[in-house]
Amino acid sequence: MFNVKQDGGTFKGIIGECMFKLTDKNVVITKFFNKKKYFSIFERHLTNEQYDFLDEYWYSIDAIDIVYNGNNKRIFLYEIKTRNKYHKDLHFKPKMTYETHIIYNNSKSVGFIPKLVTVWMLDNWEYTVEIVDFDEKEYSIDKPKNYDRRL
Repeated sequence: MFNVKQDGGTFKGIIGECMFKLTDKNVVITKFFNKKKYFSIFERHLTNEQYDFLDEYWYSIDAIDIVYNGNNKRIFLYEIKTRNKYHKDLHFKPKMTYETHIIYNNSKSVGFIPKLVTVWMLDNWEYTVEIVDFDEKEYSIDKPKNYDRRL
């Protein structure tokens, strides 16, 4: 028998991204949404700088959401981490590469609002989602991965 909570790596992360998508129908998971199609639909909501940023880092960003509140528009970029929730809190911070850290922090300069999402996997197929500001105190920098983009 297999157990997703015991497996790590990419598949667990993809599952967590899909679980996060289930919580908000407007969220776009970049790896599942064609970049050209996204731009054809949402380009009018982006500045030139935002368009260029997304064009360059599309596959380095986990998810995007454009939220409207009256005439106010906010564009969120999400870095999604999938973690197991244990009965005892182990106090480990999620890890990310230095390149990911730089990309999300640089996104602020073009008007994006970066967020760190943790999808907590619980027992019996239940999960919770925690969203916090993208702040270095919330994560630790891991060693570079082969698929990381060099900045």
